[in-house]
Amino acid sequence: MLSVHFPPCRHIISFYVVLALALSGVGCSFLKRGKEPVSSQPIPLTPVIWFSPSVTTADAPYLDGCGETRSVTLTDGLVASVPKKLTDVFTDVTTQRQPNEAIASDGVIEVGIGLRRIELAVPKQTQGTYPATATVGIEMVFLAKDGALLFSKKLEGTGRGTVTVGERSCQIEGLEKIVQDAVDSAITGLAQQIAQSVQIREYAAQRGTKVPVAARPQSSGAASTAEIATSTPPVMETAAQQLSAASTAPVAPAQLSFRAIIRDENRDQFLQPDESITIELEVKNEGIGEAKDVAVTAEGKAELTAFFPTEVQIGNLKPGEIKRTSISQRVTAPQEHLHGELTLNLRTTSPVVSVHPPKVFSFGVKPKVIDPALVPDVDNMPNSLAAFTQPKAVIISIGVGTFRDGQVPAIKYARHDAEVMAEYLRIISGVPGERIRILLDRQALERDLEDTFERWLRKKVDRETVVYVFFAGRALVEGGTGAISLVPYDGMPSEARQLYSLVRLQEVLYRLPIRRAIVMFDVSLDPSPGAGLADIPSPAWESSVSEARKDVEMWMVSNRGLQEAHAYDEGKHGLFTYQLLRGLQGLADVDRDGTVVAGELCTYARGEAARVAREQFGNKQDALCVPGIGREGMVRIYPVARGNNPKPVATPRQPEPSADSVGPAQNPKPIGP
Repeated sequence: MLSVHFPPCRHIISFYVVLALALSGVGCSFLKRGKEPVSSQPIPLTPVIWFSPSVTTADAPYLDGCGETRSVTLTDGLVASVPKKLTDVFTDVTTQRQPNEAIASDGVIEVGIGLRRIELAVPKQTQGTYPATATVGIEMVFLAKDGALLFSKKLEGTGRGTVTVGERSCQIEGLEKIVQDAVDSAITGLAQQIAQSVQIREYAAQRGTKVPVAARPQSSGAASTAEIATSTPPVMETAAQQLSAASTAPVAPAQLSFRAIIRDENRDQFLQPDESITIELEVKNEGIGEAKDVAVTAEGKAELTAFFPTEVQIGNLKPGEIKRTSISQRVTAPQEHLHGELTLNLRTTSPVVSVHPPKVFSFGVKPKVIDPALVPDVDNMPNSLAAFTQPKAVIISIGVGTFRDGQVPAIKYARHDAEVMAEYLRIISGVPGERIRILLDRQALERDLEDTFERWLRKKVDRETVVYVFFAGRALVEGGTGAISLVPYDGMPSEARQLYSLVRLQEVLYRLPIRRAIVMFDVSLDPSPGAGLADIPSPAWESSVSEARKDVEMWMVSNRGLQEAHAYDEGKHGLFTYQLLRGLQGLADVDRDGTVVAGELCTYARGEAARVAREQFGNKQDALCVPGIGREGMVRIYPVARGNNPKPVATPRQPEPSADSVGPAQNPKPIGP
């Protein structure tokens, strides 16, 4: 159970009642945070906004596309956003930059800025689109006319999106909007908390009634309903109107109390992806009047409250009535570790004698962590099977993880992927060493690819040959046509003649007199220089001869579209390559017939890569199999591995001896050590 503690009880009359509610991302309409007004009624105050010196000089530093330090100015966006957000909270607000005047008649809101961080990794002088995250911390303080502190909160807002490196390779476009989203997120969260502040609303009610305590009528008997309502500072403007009319239409007050329990599935006080969380609420009206429009609201750190709905409607409660509700939902996948407090409050539009104090829950949220020790090590080679040898097979395995041009982004595990894949295929198929060619980094120049595919390979094949091609690295997609080119070690994105086009490889395979070709690509796809993202069609993995070659060639591709291929650090390989290797170990043998065929291998790797990308990285990696499922093709049923996942051998049952049967005496059990 998540821990709960209560803040010090104050003898006040407030219309807030607390509540905690379930996780965002589940589709209920009341979970859509940020689309609801901050408060149903503005607070009847007109405070002045002061911006501290930290705001007037605020900026957020970052490194541009050339590695130079630059900054985004926060001042203008923050100064414009604060009054806009607070206008929905108060009757009106005014702004002054320096506190050089006496405190305004209705109080002062002072705004300061703290944390400013931009997370952005852009390779030097490399055009493209890259993810960026901005975090901005903002503080707001509300001071009453007499200087009393009524509200003080700090919140961090986060903005996420993508930026584009322009034609000059240094200029980064789109960062200002991400930073402004972070500013707006923090200000919106603070505005919501100010709108729900009991102290500020009591202060507004006291200034609105202007009824001295000594002037209130006294009675020898019990206080009338009107007296009770007058002695209780209203919180909502609608409540103040009700109380001002109480002398002519007295309303019996309600008295609310509530319980709230939050339980996470494994009871460790942390919310984790796919974990179930249960919220139980019980609200009771112990007063003599009906409580209308009762709701439970949640407030706290902006990033934490995003996992909960802003409010849960309880409805109307008659005197003595109790209403209970329970909500169970699954936690969505967070992107970072969070920790803080969630405060639950009760709210009603009816007069109340008193309300139960808020409840505060301390909890943490953490992303799913994979223990590397639990991830199978695919570098342990599979068993060889003498009965499954392909002495005429040819293996070409290429891994280009680094490039001569330092501006081309590296591919983390490309070299290792190619080494291990070549060894897998050698062991599984029993291919002689002279029929294997491995090109790694500096060995994979453009002329090396040309020599391997267009000269060396031609000398090794005949009509019984099966060709295995593996490539891990980077490729470019041409704008307008979608044509794909592999980037060799000496390749330069701006120089097409130093790339090796996919069409060229497809033509080589088409001309060879071979039995089968199994081609596996684990590549990151980038747009060609100067091409706009809107102008680039789907990458042309399927050639015009794909349908005619569906009996001969099987293509297994990690990315259908423009995307960085995921590096799977826990498995120490590219994500798609890791799943291919796991499939070759036998896991792709879905029908358990002891043979992994080409179609099974691609289908397994595609599904597992998509699952891990979704669960661990929070996005998708859409792999491609050509020919696809349902398009037949003899190549899909071609065996690429055998003997590693056989069906269990059925053990024949021994007939049970009858009571009258006589058999050999059983061996005596050993006794002693």
